[in-house]
Amino acid sequence: MANNHQPKESGLVDLVRDAIQDTQELIKIEIALAKNETQQDITRLKSAAIAFGVAFAAAILMLAMLLVAAALALGGAVPALVIAGALLVTAAIAGLVGYRAIPREPPLDATKEHAQAQANLLKEEIA
Repeated sequence: MANNHQPKESGLVDLVRDAIQDTQELIKIEIALAKNETQQDITRLKSAAIAFGVAFAAAILMLAMLLVAAALALGGAVPALVIAGALLVTAAIAGLVGYRAIPREPPLDATKEHAQAQANLLKEEIA
């Protein structure tokens, strides 16, 4: 009778071993996905930071030019106002680019969704 139970126990051991291997592989895949997603978020945040830096510098220069234009208002201030207007447009465009570059979705959102889907599949296989 011991021989009748041996194949069932061996099958159970194989099933558990396969489940552990699948889980280990799933964890490795999820870690790689999280790293990739984090790297993409960092790249987008770098772009946003650079654009905001340009916008800030252009805004400061625009303010300086407006002050110069105000000081020269009694005389020929037209060139200073034109330069200030150009810097204002530059600041607005760079600010818009920086704003649009900010990630809108929560961090690691795709990784969380993928991990949840894989966990659900694993639960279905075990059940």
